[in-house]
Amino acid sequence: MNVLLRTLLVGLVAATLTVACSKETDEAAADAKAEMGEALEATKDAASAAASDAQAVVVETAEEASAKTEEMAAEAKESAVDAVKAAKEAAHDATAP
Repeated sequence: MNVLLRTLLVGLVAATLTVACSKETDEAAADAKAEMGEALEATKDAASAAASDAQAVVVETAEEASAKTEEMAAEAKESAVDAVKAAKEAAHDATAP
């Protein structure tokens, strides 16, 4: 009878330890999964922020290029007007008696 009780007691202790270890493993796995999810979200947020920053830089550069182009076009127009005036004056001076 002692052998039977001892065997049952050893079996009970082994089962208890197995369940306890299994529970700890499940908790560790759940914690790791949660941390991986948080890391993934942080990565997504960082990528989104980087994309927004890049978009802002592209828009700013395009606006600067557009402003410079408009400025250069205005200067070219002004130079063309001055050239036409100079040509008219030269033609007038050449035909004046």
